[in-house]
Formats: sequence, C-alpha cells, structure tokens
Amino acid sequence: MLCHGNSLADQSGHLTVGTRAFYDPTMPRRPLSGIRVVDLTIERGELAGRLLSDLGAEVLRVEPPEGSPARTMHPMTGSQSLFFTVRNAGKLGVALNLSQDPDRARLHDVLACSDVVIDSAEPGAWADSGLDADDLARRHPHLIVCSITSYGRSGPYAGRDVPCAVLDATGGMAFKAGVPDREPLLPPGNIADDTASMHAVFAIECALVQQHATGAGQVLDVSVNEATAQIADWSLSNWTRSLDAGMPSLDSRIGPGPVYTILPCKDGYVRLVIIAERHWKAMRAWLGEPDYLQDPEYETFMGRFGIADAVLNPLYAELFSTMTMLEVAEQCQNRGIVCTPILKPDDVLANPHFEARGSFEQVEVDGTSLTLASGFFEIDRERVGPTGPPPTVGEHTDAVFAALGDPRPAPSRPLSGDDSPLEGIRVMDFGHGGVGVEAGRMLAEYGADVIKIESRTYPDFIRTVLGGEMSPSFASSSRSKRSFGVDGKSTDGVTLLKRMARTCDIAIENNSTGIMDQMGIGYTDLIAENPDLIMMSSQLMGSTGPWASWSGYGPNTQVTGGMTHLWNYEGDEAPAGSMSIFPDHFAGRTGAVTALAGVLGRRRNGERGMHVEVCQVEQVVNVMADLLAKASVEPGSVVPRGNHHDRGTPWGLFPCAGDDAWVAICTRSDAEWQAFVGVLGTPDWATDDGLSSLAGRRVREREIDDHVRAWTAERTVGDVVDACLAVRVPAGPMHNSSGQYHDPHFRARGFIVELDQPPIGGMTFEGPGFHASGMAGADIRPAPGLGAHTREICAELGLTDDEVEALLAAGVLELDTVGGD
Repeated sequence: MLCHGNSLADQSGHLTVGTRAFYDPTMPRRPLSGIRVVDLTIERGELAGRLLSDLGAEVLRVEPPEGSPARTMHPMTGSQSLFFTVRNAGKLGVALNLSQDPDRARLHDVLACSDVVIDSAEPGAWADSGLDADDLARRHPHLIVCSITSYGRSGPYAGRDVPCAVLDATGGMAFKAGVPDREPLLPPGNIADDTASMHAVFAIECALVQQHATGAGQVLDVSVNEATAQIADWSLSNWTRSLDAGMPSLDSRIGPGPVYTILPCKDGYVRLVIIAERHWKAMRAWLGEPDYLQDPEYETFMGRFGIADAVLNPLYAELFSTMTMLEVAEQCQNRGIVCTPILKPDDVLANPHFEARGSFEQVEVDGTSLTLASGFFEIDRERVGPTGPPPTVGEHTDAVFAALGDPRPAPSRPLSGDDSPLEGIRVMDFGHGGVGVEAGRMLAEYGADVIKIESRTYPDFIRTVLGGEMSPSFASSSRSKRSFGVDGKSTDGVTLLKRMARTCDIAIENNSTGIMDQMGIGYTDLIAENPDLIMMSSQLMGSTGPWASWSGYGPNTQVTGGMTHLWNYEGDEAPAGSMSIFPDHFAGRTGAVTALAGVLGRRRNGERGMHVEVCQVEQVVNVMADLLAKASVEPGSVVPRGNHHDRGTPWGLFPCAGDDAWVAICTRSDAEWQAFVGVLGTPDWATDDGLSSLAGRRVREREIDDHVRAWTAERTVGDVVDACLAVRVPAGPMHNSSGQYHDPHFRARGFIVELDQPPIGGMTFEGPGFHASGMAGADIRPAPGLGAHTREICAELGLTDDEVEALLAAGVLELDTVGGD
C-alpha cells in the first residue's frame, strides 16, 4: 500500500520547490498516515482533503485533463488561483475524464484501493454515470463516501447549486454583521465552505472508526448550510429561549455590539472587552478611580451597559488617543484587561507574534513567492501543515496507478446504522467559553462519554453569564455531556483528576496559557498517568510567541487575524463590526478533528499519546490564507469590498419588502448574468453591451447594485429567490434566528431540535451538521447541571460512599443544587 510521505511523495519532488523546501512531511507526527482519500471536489469542500492530507492521509486530487474549474477561483495572482493553492497543497494530482467510460473505470480501480472518497456534486449531477454517492457506496461497500453539498442530499432545497456567499446568508453568518442603517455584511473569505470541510473531516473520522472495526463504508451527507448554522454563535438557542421567556432578543445587526467594543486609537482601532468584574476594576484603576464610576452597579456588565455610549466609550477613546493600537493592547493585557489590535492583512504578515510562532511559511509555487499560512494545528509542538504545493494537472497520474496496491478487503460485517461511532471513548472536558466545550460537544453527540470538569469556585463563565447556573449558550455547547463537580485547584481534586485520566482517551482544555501546568494537570502530568492520552489544548494566541500570555475571546482573534478589517463596507475606514464570535465554534471543530485523529492514529498505527494544539488566532489566519497570500504578493491590494466579490456582479445582499428582509443574489458567469437579466424583465439598462462581460460589470458595480436594489425592494424574499432559482441564478434568503427556526428545509432535515432544558425550560438546539447511513444520528440531550453526575463518576473511579461524603464536606466535590438534567 502507498502511504503519503513514502516513496511516491519522495519521487514527486513535492518536498522541494525551486530552491526552497515547502514543508517536510517527515517532521511532525501525522496520525492518519496509511489512509488513502480520493478527492473529487470542485470549489465546495476542497479544504477537507487538504486537512486530511495535513494529518497524514494520502489524498489523490482527481480533475479533468483541462484542469479543475477551481483553478480559476478568486483570489488570483496573475493566472494562479490562491483559493486552489491553499486548499490543494499537499495533494497528489490525477487527471481523469469522468465524462468517458474508460476513465470512469480507472476511477473505480482507484476507489477499490482507497478508504475514502469526497465529492461535492449536487444531488442528480452524476445521474446515469454510476458516480453518485449512493452508486459508489453500493459498488464499493468498503468505501466511505462523503458528499458535501450546499443544502444536503434531502429536503426541499436539495440540489440548489449556490456559492459560499449565499450559504453565509442562509446559514446565519451575515445577519449580525454591519450597522443598522446599512445593508448586512457577508464575511470575507469562504467561511461557510471551509466550515463544512472541517465538519466533513470530523464525519469522515467517525466513519473511519467504524471502518477500522468492520471494514465497512457508508455515505456521509454534509450540508454546508447546516454546518454553517452550527457555528452561528448559539443564535438559535438564545433567540428561542428569549422568545419563550417573553424577553427581547437581539436578532439583527448593531455593529460590534455592547460586549465586543471597537474603539479608535492613534494609528487604528482596537477591540476592548470588559465583561468580568476584574476587567472593570483594572480599567477603572487605569482611569484614575474617578468618583463618578464608584457606584457598585457599574461592577456588573448590565450596569456598565447603561452608560457605555454616553460615558465609558468616550473615556476609553480619550485614554487611547495618544497610543498606537499595539501600545493600547499591550497596556491593557499587562493590566489584565482584554484588548487586541485590529490588524490589516499587511500587518498580519509582518507581525512579530506570528513570525515567532511560524504561523506563515515563505514558499515558491509556479514561480511565484508566496507567504502561506503554515497550518491549522500543531502536534507535540511541531507544525502540522501541507506536505507540498498543489499538484499540477495530472502530475502524479502514472505514479499513482503504478502503486495502487491491492483492493481493500470486503467488510467483515455490515453497519447497522444504529451504532454511535465514538462509543467507548472517554473524554475529560476542561473547556470553557466556546472552544473547548464545542470540541467536547462534537465528540459527545457521536457517542463519546464526555465529562465536563467544573466547579463553582471556577465555573465556566458561559454557564453563569445570565446570573444562574444555566444559559442557552452553555446548554448548546455542553449538551449530551456529564458533569463532574470538582475543585481542580485542591490537592485531592488533582489526585482525582489524575485518577480519571488513567481511564480516558482524550483531554480537552482551552484555559489561559500555563494554567493547566500550574494546577498540576498539564499534558506532562496527565501523560505520566496515561501514556496513551490525547490532549487537545487551544489558547487565544497559542502557547508560544510574544503574545502567548494574552487573554481574550473569539472576537479578539478575529481582529488580530485580519478578518474584522476586511469584514467592512467598501471604502470605510472605521470597522463596521460584527457580533459574530468566530472563530470560537470553528476552533472547537478543529479541536475535535485533531483529537479524534489522535485516537485513530493510536488504533490504526499503534501510536501513543500526543499533545495537539489549536491556536485560535491561527484558525482565522488559515481560513483567510488565500487573501493573506494575495497581500504577500501584492501589498495593499486586499482591502474591504463590502458585499462585492471579484467572482461576479451582481453579488451581495439586497433589500426586499418587509422588516429587515434581505436576499443574497450572486451571478458567477456571463450566462447567469444573462439569465438574471431575464428575471429582471430585460430592462434597457441591463442590455447595455458594456455589461455583457464580467469586466464591464465590475466597472459599474454600484450602478448595477442600485438597479437590483430597486427591483428587489418591491418584492418579497421568497418571490425573488423563486424567480432566480427558476433560471438557475444562485439566490437565498438572509436568515436570522427567526428565519432559521421557521425555515422548512432546516425542519425537514431535522436541524431544529426542541427540548426541555432544566432548569430554564424549553429551548431549541442546533441539529447535526451531517447525516450518515451507517451510524446513529447525533445524540442531543439537555446539558447537565453543575455536578449532576459527581456521585456516579466517583463510583466509577472506585471511591466509597464515605470517601465521597468526606470530599463533599471538604468542598473538593460538588453536586447539582439547581436541578439540571
């Protein structure tokens, strides 16, 4: 069998491009080595194969002899697609014409000797070819067939072929970005598609666990729409809970919002976050302890909220006005105040913290020197990124067919479809906020026994953010888990946690850098108890580098990674802001992917424990890697574009009849433009010969926007969407939480999950990001009360009732006193 990084990779010349090494695949541990993946994706899901390759799989990039259409995807530099470069680095190139039977037969030869195939064709696109996902699964029962589509393989929207921007809108990533008196803002980059790729890798890993046990494959149905809605910041859960409780709920855009404030300084802007009482007291001391800020009410977030615009924000702006954004951030962090600078792409590329961490690599591809993000994660302090540049068309075709090896054996038994793939895996979840807990949630939903480690002396702040011991955000991220109430800062508590580590497969933590080591339960401590343990750590700025000690939240990395600057109206200097907490939920999925990869490496290849690190700010950097690469080649060229896109015009969000109703419309080609002109009724302005080409339309973007706005404003969202889709012009509604809740497709796909969540009552949870033919559906149960399972977990650890009572009396153990699940 051929393994990535073995003979073929050596023969390919991938390790050296020009005179400079790209990435050395022999250095870091790559736990998925020995797995072969066939990648048929076009545009959608291309990052999935790249991530599997980073983790060690051999990924064969199959494309037609003329090359994949993705090789023309923006951003471009010259004739080189940086979209393609970033998402196909490290893959092996195979050229096949799948419209012809001889090459289809050759593809089946490859699939017979492979473990996974990834495809992005919409349902029906492979009709009568034998290459549809279900056809492939029937012909190759050993094969994991991962189908990544816009809206999934079932439901009323199945088969809609729309670009990432439409899915950003329907999935909930646009409605909370921008200011109230202007249009909502689509995020920069390809968040929806890349998020679906991360979901797809997690789904593939779950299926690989089952395949390793039985030899059987299955069909995985990954919906970009649902994967995106899963990372929309608990919006659905919070909105429905507020609705049921009769409370007002923010379901629209208000710039950066009251929590993640953006303020000007001498040379730019910073994001200041003052949530905790300690943050406020440190800031008040910096302001000189003025008498008018001593009211105890201001020690609460809601108390400060009442004077934020009139009093506090002007005070902060005056304080910061003589300092650069880096000086402001450093002064704040030194005082224990959460603050980070809003960097532009060129700033990111030159930043000393990223340089110290090796977040970027200078490489040469097709004769062009690029600065590329070096990878989403590290294993045992070694960067795990691409093993080579993207292949040229068919670069490795002959070598691949010469080294296919023997077909995979037939399954030893079929999958029932009722089994949870991660059953038997035990996880210690030290997570808090949005990253670690989301990683634990992903594992719990597919059968892992995830134990939330917590105490009232150091609670997860998301649990207590609303004043009690349960919030909708916490419930969403900690559903389906058990809770162990234990004081991890006590000697006896540490002893118990070390005992627990001996029986666990994975430990998850996203505490501030060094905290776990200080408590005596860091990786070195736990691996001494269990050499097979996989620990996943995730820190704001990573565990190394000048800013490693900085504290903050997801939106703080969004600004430092360059995303906030680009997520803005075209031509505006001041950031518009968004209430999105990206990349918290995305980083949680990266954490789940890497932790489960470690388990697979142990089961398949006999590897021992490992320490995986997911730096949160590097998730932003890697998702925007193609835009940053363009900035490295053409400094100053990557600027805010609002809702415009180099790929097509018109492109963006347009107002419709109704209250804050918006529709996404995107034309990707001249043919789609002409079809859209027909939808408009072929008005005279649209038949101008100057608009027949993309180049001509781009010059007149604003004029076209004005005409389209005038047309959509007189029609409902549904009418516009239906008219566009009838002629295959991509369109979709911009959904807020209410829109998602009432959307018939979300409901048909089982994405709206309504449960009673003790002690706060009825609540709606986000449903699964994928469906599978060979495994049980996501196990979604209410989140536990703090300490709800303390006694049963102690019994599993071998403690007697008397020992438990003594530890409860000493305050080492805690029980649920509120009435959680």
